[in-house]
Amino acid sequence: MSLIIVHRLLQALVFPPLNSILIMILGLLLLRFFRKTGFTILIIGILSLYIQSLPLTAYILTKSRELPPLEMTQLKANDAIVVIGGGVNGNGFEYESGISVNRNTLIRLQYTAYLAKKYPRKLIVTSGGYTGKFREGDVMKYILVNSFGVKNPILVENNSRNTDENAEFVAKLLLDKNIHNIILITEAYHMRRAMMLFKKYGLNPTAASTNYYSNINATTPTLSIIPNAGSIFQVSTMYHEILGYLVYK
Repeated sequence: MSLIIVHRLLQALVFPPLNSILIMILGLLLLRFFRKTGFTILIIGILSLYIQSLPLTAYILTKSRELPPLEMTQLKANDAIVVIGGGVNGNGFEYESGISVNRNTLIRLQYTAYLAKKYPRKLIVTSGGYTGKFREGDVMKYILVNSFGVKNPILVENNSRNTDENAEFVAKLLLDKNIHNIILITEAYHMRRAMMLFKKYGLNPTAASTNYYSNINATTPTLSIIPNAGSIFQVSTMYHEILGYLVYK
């Protein structure tokens, strides 16, 4: 739990708008007594906000974390497919169950179903714990079976609250069954941290990355240097990943 708190505190401190605003406030406070130093710090704060708001910055940071896609020859060599949750939507009123999953989890489940259809006897593990009145792992299994028609055997881990616990609790389930080699499914930008943690608990994961980052603004020279809110959000997400990797490492 202490690592989780450290991770969250560091993420809050480097949150793009906040870190730049804090720098600018420091610059303004110093202006009265140290005019040159205060002005320099103020400019640094303004520039940092601009840089962290750029599509180009978001793109570079994200691509630096992504791992290559799975090669299909690797699928057969592994004993189980593990998919970790990315959140649920408790307002799925249009469904009989009253719940659905958020965009991140849906993309992961879509790729899980795609791989499952190639090997319909391969074990699937859904991992995700208590989120309000629902347990994520159970919801993920429900979606795989009822929305994607997956016929594979599915094992549910429904107590984890974060990626570290995903890895720890799934490892306990699988190592007891003498399963070490797994296909691990999550977003491409999240995969480095997930792989590190699953190895930490004794599993041998093969990366099955999905949801690769794409941003047309970042690849258009003029638009890549025009700030937007979406880029701030993506940069913040990448800070979360990078800090999480360093903290848990």
